Amino acid sequence: MTFRGSLRARHLVRAGLLLGSALATQPLLAQDAVPAESNVGGVEEIIVTAQKREQNLQNVPISITALTSDSIKANRIQDVRDLNAIAPNLTVRFSSGGGQIPNFTLRGLLTSGTAAGTDKGVALYLDGVYIQSVIGSVFDFADIERIEVLKGPQGTLFGRNSTGGAISITTKGPKGEFAVKQDLTYGNYDQFRSKTRIDLPQVGPFSAAITYLHSERRGDTRNLGAGTQLDFRPSGSKVYGLRTSPKYLGSDNVEAVAVSVKADLIDNLDINYKFDYSENDYTPNAQGISYVQPGGVVAALRAASPNPQTPVSLKRPKAVNNAFTTPSRLWSYGHNLTTQYQLNDVVTFKNIASYRKSSLTSTFQLDGTGGLVNIPVAALPGGRVLTLANATNTSNSSLSAGGTIGAVLGNGIPAGVPFVFLANNTYNREHQWSDEFQVNITTDWFTVTAGYLHFSNTIITGGAPGLYNTLITTALYGQGTTSPRMPFVIPSNAGFIPNNVKSISDAVFVQPEFHLTDRLDLVAGARITKDRKKGREVSPDQWVATGNAPPPRATVSRRISYRNSQQNFMVGLNYRPTDNMMVYAKYADGYISGGQLATIPFDPERAYSYEGGIKADLFDRRFRSNLAVFHVDYKAIQYTTSGTLTGVPSSFLFGQAVVSSGDAKATGFEWENTIVPVRGVTLTANLGYTDFKYDQNTIYGGPAAGGGICRGPSCTGGFVLQSGAPGYQEFQRPKWTANVAAQYDTEEMAFGGHLTFRVDANFKSKNLMTSDLTAGNALNEAEDPTIRATATSPAQWIVNGRAGIVGMNIGGTKADLSVWGKNIFNNRNIVQYSNLGPVASVIYERAPTYGVDLSFAF
Repeated sequence: MTFRGSLRARHLVRAGLLLGSALATQPLLAQDAVPAESNVGGVEEIIVTAQKREQNLQNVPISITALTSDSIKANRIQDVRDLNAIAPNLTVRFSSGGGQIPNFTLRGLLTSGTAAGTDKGVALYLDGVYIQSVIGSVFDFADIERIEVLKGPQGTLFGRNSTGGAISITTKGPKGEFAVKQDLTYGNYDQFRSKTRIDLPQVGPFSAAITYLHSERRGDTRNLGAGTQLDFRPSGSKVYGLRTSPKYLGSDNVEAVAVSVKADLIDNLDINYKFDYSENDYTPNAQGISYVQPGGVVAALRAASPNPQTPVSLKRPKAVNNAFTTPSRLWSYGHNLTTQYQLNDVVTFKNIASYRKSSLTSTFQLDGTGGLVNIPVAALPGGRVLTLANATNTSNSSLSAGGTIGAVLGNGIPAGVPFVFLANNTYNREHQWSDEFQVNITTDWFTVTAGYLHFSNTIITGGAPGLYNTLITTALYGQGTTSPRMPFVIPSNAGFIPNNVKSISDAVFVQPEFHLTDRLDLVAGARITKDRKKGREVSPDQWVATGNAPPPRATVSRRISYRNSQQNFMVGLNYRPTDNMMVYAKYADGYISGGQLATIPFDPERAYSYEGGIKADLFDRRFRSNLAVFHVDYKAIQYTTSGTLTGVPSSFLFGQAVVSSGDAKATGFEWENTIVPVRGVTLTANLGYTDFKYDQNTIYGGPAAGGGICRGPSCTGGFVLQSGAPGYQEFQRPKWTANVAAQYDTEEMAFGGHLTFRVDANFKSKNLMTSDLTAGNALNEAEDPTIRATATSPAQWIVNGRAGIVGMNIGGTKADLSVWGKNIFNNRNIVQYSNLGPVASVIYERAPTYGVDLSFAF
């Protein structure tokens, strides 16, 4: 072992010893909030389906964070963002822009999957169905029974696109007897939430339940550009009309419904149908600014513009100017038909058929610099302007003296006309259908899970028909006026048709588990997957400053075609030295499918994982400790960027491109601990550590001199993607995550209820928010220390609390009443960062919220 490796090992051991000491001296996070009456028996047993069959959490050789309905309620988990740092090594944040797209980081893998025909490395499953759409993966959790966060590649049973792990959500089915439950929430920012669930009595073989959810909340950031009107009508687009920038940013208005029906037609046959629908009329999150390049174009425009500007701040401000941002709409729905037939005590058949559809329309101010106006070139230092070759950077130009930036943008637009540096019109339609057939065989000697999956997904994305997806350095003029409160005509893109990609995947899998002895099991698994992708991409999909003439119209259509087969394997040993302890070791691999985008083919991304762990319930199940140690080799990590930044001329006019960026290694552990020391007290501490490092000899270096994609340090010419010494930066991957909490439930009091008190805190260590630390795109350009400082998120805690009286029985009605607060100490740090050259756009941690919950059931 090298000195560096020895030092790393010492750090891991030291961290483990520190946490072990902390378990005896600190309040800990309750993984599952256990009611007082059950705490006498210790930590509760949790049933999971991580291996496609029901098992005790402690018998599954996977690093899993499992949240039951009680812990979901205690942690106020209402959408995927609330899973942030709940599970060790998992972080969740919204991506920049208005699409409400979550970015996951798990075991060093940073997911995206936002571009057409691309996938994400942390798979999201709802009732056993893989959700391909990233825009349809943010929905209010209306009626959740259990959430399982599976860490590491899950390629054998869960298939492609689970190289980092998988998040499996299971919803509640009908009870078969009449029951009503009502949850009400009122809080600050005009927050109101109502969830009503009605279980109907069983009629013959049928039972059903329906849940309705309404949730609304005003945004926490005021918009200085409120009232600005954007006119899309002259373009002929039928998607957008006349739109007005809202007063507040980050608002939500959700309507959701879920229906579940169960049919017991014959013995041993279960038929379950579930339907869910969610619609959110929202305003995109506030885009702030943490950096403006001194002497650059944006700085000059800000200085000359009379409108209120977004403050440059590393902390969440009270107001920003996002004049281009307008109200957006996201909806999704899905059907799920699950049939299970138990042939005998040994063999069970199961089939899951599903169809899902989602839609998003959104316009947003990606740069955060709303309120800019066009100014004469003479006002810029050195007469610098934007040109096609440096649309996100500044350089000298030969533009004649006395001109304006608008002259570069076309038709000599005069000074004073509103100016957009970087904004987006997002249009997304996506639908998928899948069918998975499973066979489970259980004997005293072995168990087998096998099956076949067919999956099909079609996505239509980019700018809306007749519009550009992205506006770069664009003057918005219209109605013969330069007033910032008059409607501004959005440039049309005549003939533009959104990109579309259809992805089809077929897979067969088998995973047997052999019971070699009463204490020793051998597990093996294999999966073969065949992927096909086909479609069309149209350019240009972005408007870029190109001189006095407007950019070419969208007349170029390119075919997308991709075929590939991949194999995944898993092998492991499980040993139980006692009835309450299991030790395991395993190898598993996984992959994210490859494809083609912006004329550039990209390879499948692969992960090769080695994991060992121990799961133990000790001291009569009053102390549960689960530890997993892992090492993962990532190959050909996919990175989504702008076509402008690839250095490949044919991709320049495309808003998004994907490159196989480089290889990396990740080493770390997850340690989850729950202790019930005395009746009514539940303490838990979860700790995760990930050391992620790029292999510098494999990073993407731009196109080779002769053309094509070049990977390695010898590449010359073109652009360097994410340049800056010493090369790739390990960004948005905090090394340490932790979650601690304490919950106390009193003895029974009046009306059969008891008091409950809970405090929890989520921790993330300091981490870099972007890989691009340069002010420009030049080859091997040195990083800017100022950008690094503004792009670094400090180590931080998010503290939440809850107190109330639960379980009261009043006139046959069971009632709970509690008060709660989230982000109590007002963490205002940056959670997302986009380096756009002359300006850095950011999203901040959500403002503190507090309120009252009232629940009753009968």
